[in-house]
Amino acid sequence: MRDSKRPNSTNGNGPVRREIVDLPLEMISEILSKLPTESILICRAVCKTWYDVSKDRCFINKLDNSQYQPTRLLLKPQVGRDVNAPSYLVLVDIEKGKARQIPLDKMILDLQIMCSCNGFLCMASRKKLNPVVIYNPITMKRVILPPSNMKSTVLRHEVGFGFDPSTGKYKVVRAYTGFSSRRKVRRFEIISLGESSWRELTVPQSIANRDGWAVMFWNGALYWTMSKGISTIIVQFDLTDEEFNVISFPRHFYSRHASLGLIDVGGHLTLVQCAANVVKFWRIMENEVGGDLSLSLQVTYDTHVNWGYALGCSYVCQMNQESYLLQVGYWNHAHQRCENLSQYFPKKVQYSEFQIPGLPESFKTLCFKPSLAPLPATYVPSDW
Repeated sequence: MRDSKRPNSTNGNGPVRREIVDLPLEMISEILSKLPTESILICRAVCKTWYDVSKDRCFINKLDNSQYQPTRLLLKPQVGRDVNAPSYLVLVDIEKGKARQIPLDKMILDLQIMCSCNGFLCMASRKKLNPVVIYNPITMKRVILPPSNMKSTVLRHEVGFGFDPSTGKYKVVRAYTGFSSRRKVRRFEIISLGESSWRELTVPQSIANRDGWAVMFWNGALYWTMSKGISTIIVQFDLTDEEFNVISFPRHFYSRHASLGLIDVGGHLTLVQCAANVVKFWRIMENEVGGDLSLSLQVTYDTHVNWGYALGCSYVCQMNQESYLLQVGYWNHAHQRCENLSQYFPKKVQYSEFQIPGLPESFKTLCFKPSLAPLPATYVPSDW
């Protein structure tokens, strides 16, 4: 270890010698990798050496795989139609009980977070095809995808975003329902980041006329829950072979009046079925024969709470072996939607609300692992 002297400065008491410790780059990298990702941005301003280390691709890969970088929550505030949308996201550290605002620029202020992958957000509108934006909220850099040539009026727009490990490319898949020449159309399109145009996908008839929600990237594929009337299915889209697969529900699966969500439980993709005062966890499994996907019931809990229209919950993630993180929503006396975050211990039938300063009254929640990774492609149309 060597000492590197800076020029002396003075104060009221005379000269003051200022020194910094000149450490090997490997040691600097090791120290920085143990800091929260958002704090590393501040460290970049300390000196050129720290800046260069934090921008190095090997360091960023190390950071993304570090045990010191736990998954956080990312909240997007939701407001009524008569109020302007807040110009920020909220990054929440549950363990430390802290919330930090991340500014949003005006161009993506009204867009919804549709999906996330490797620290990037895919943001788009529910009612418009353009723009679709890939955004890193930590570095605040964005990529705008090529606009669609479709001129129809859009009724519903859903977008999934994930990483294809076979090609090393990110892909965006969207489904939308609209009217074209007075005819209702349902289309699926795909684009790889860096390409200049969308390609239309051929889809099985079983999903062509269904609306989807809760899209999630998992292990090289996108997953939707899709419905038509009271009929609900799960759809998998493999990003490598670009094929759709439909996961059939068991005959005794009853989805009417149930809240369905996809989360990670113990390293397995799991469908959470929450209805009335009962919650069921169904694991999505690949059959040994034929490789088809199916649902397997893992556990059922009595929540001892009658979840309904006025009081509902969604499962955000598994916190540990004994508990889950819930987003609990309710209507207040002013008929406004409010949410809070609670920890649920099913075996003890206990609920513990998190008291975290700075949370918005109503929000959408996403499990999110911050990253300093640069955007995977650059495409900025001239009309945006």
